[in-house]
Amino acid sequence: MPHLRGTGEMKGYQFILKYRKNAILGGDTVPRRPPIWSCSSGCVRFRKVLPNGEDTPVKVKLLKNVRPAPASLITWESDKVSEALEKNNRDAIHYYSIEITTDLDGPVTFSVSAVSEEDALDTIDNVLKSHDMGLKSHFYQSILITEKD
Repeated sequence: MPHLRGTGEMKGYQFILKYRKNAILGGDTVPRRPPIWSCSSGCVRFRKVLPNGEDTPVKVKLLKNVRPAPASLITWESDKVSEALEKNNRDAIHYYSIEITTDLDGPVTFSVSAVSEEDALDTIDNVLKSHDMGLKSHFYQSILITEKD
């Protein structure tokens, strides 16, 4: 998981929504000896040391060099999936691929875990309404939903 600098006040979930990637956000300043690895909560940091005792070179990505990954890399989960997991009803959970074409964009594919096709469509509709996913229009020309194996 990359350790990103130049993220300002951005929170982890905001970064994931905007860039569709996982990373550890490190704020605006680049320390003289930035960590190479850290746990997901950022509490434990490790450095890689060469056999001669010197630190290995560290590559630190700044936010300006990060490009959004495809939206299909995020698997969106409906609220009903959480309820099914709480009830230990894993058989009710299905995985869907939803391809949306707007009047201004080509097709964009989203992955959704849900308990039904209707639940999957409701989930992705809520995601699109509440987050900027890069679609140039909210008028959907076509929506194709397929269940993944």
